[in-house]
Amino acid sequence: MDIVAKFAAAVDAHSGREGAGLDSDTSTPQTRAYRQVAKQQLEALKGEAFAARGPQDQNSEAYWKTESNTWDLVERLYKLRAQALAEAQDDDMSDGDSGQEAVATTDYAAVQELMGRSNLLAEYMEVKRWLEETAPEFQAVETRKGYLFYTRRSIARSGARDSRIVTEADPDATSRQRRELAPEDAEYSAGLVRTLYEYVRRGRVSSAIDLCVESDEAWRAATLKGSLVWRDPVLEPSDIPGTRPPHTAGNINRALWKHACAALAADEANDMFERALYAALSGRIDEVALVCEGWDDHLWAHVNALIEARVDRTILDSALLYTPAQTAALGHVPSRYMPARDLSQVIDALACHDSPALRYAAAEPFRRLQSAIIVD
Repeated sequence: MDIVAKFAAAVDAHSGREGAGLDSDTSTPQTRAYRQVAKQQLEALKGEAFAARGPQDQNSEAYWKTESNTWDLVERLYKLRAQALAEAQDDDMSDGDSGQEAVATTDYAAVQELMGRSNLLAEYMEVKRWLEETAPEFQAVETRKGYLFYTRRSIARSGARDSRIVTEADPDATSRQRRELAPEDAEYSAGLVRTLYEYVRRGRVSSAIDLCVESDEAWRAATLKGSLVWRDPVLEPSDIPGTRPPHTAGNINRALWKHACAALAADEANDMFERALYAALSGRIDEVALVCEGWDDHLWAHVNALIEARVDRTILDSALLYTPAQTAALGHVPSRYMPARDLSQVIDALACHDSPALRYAAAEPFRRLQSAIIVD
């Protein structure tokens, strides 16, 4: 009865605001209050550290975490929809379009212009952020100084080279020579690329880049930075959203970089999480699906690919002030999963997936509720 009373108090508080004629901003304050009640219940369960804990306790924690996340989703999307409705009403009352269209001078400007005029894409971006910020915690690998220390030591030992170990210590040596790193380096590298993927899965690309630099793998940090959209503060309008960089930033040849990522991800000789890392950054689904553990992971992979496809198309269709490197002559990297038409198609596909576990997860009440909220 305690939890019932807490939710009832949240309802009464909201009703009191409405009765007093206060602006309640539609659903936002009430959903936040409900989410707070669910979070408090979750924290109370986690705080019972010394109590005997069984499956029932774990199920209760999962329940309240999912409920808290669901209220978070409601608040995020309905706030966007309320804003879109208000803007549409303002447009109806205005004199109409000024007749001037924004000219996209850089990739970043083109993408920002797309975000500003597409309410649906803004919702997809918010769903992606929601999936990233509500992802479970993970154990990151520790930083380690000294690039391929044990492999370089093995190479340096004259007459003691293992035929299985690479004879050169550059980043491409393993794929070029089809040999291995020293066992200690191979173990750390596997942990590193998994951590990098987990950072990207949680929307923390900057953390992934920092980890590469701190672990003396600046070359890998550079490959991750290839995902950044190109911008030039001199060419962009002064009112463009986001922090204005002091100089040019991002990747002017992002399409070429994505082609290289796709080729790396499709190579089955590479580490599974390394393939998933570059697949996620370039908007591929195939290799990300290999490491997805649940409904949330699969939905994130698809919404990420959907957004990337729309961004790519926008940049390609924009009349920009430069010509990026062409990729047509490089051939197509095959892909089993193509980006979906919309999230409704994705959710339907997950509900009838080949995996029984994924179909079961999609049928859970909270997942069905979240799906209904996402597709409005």
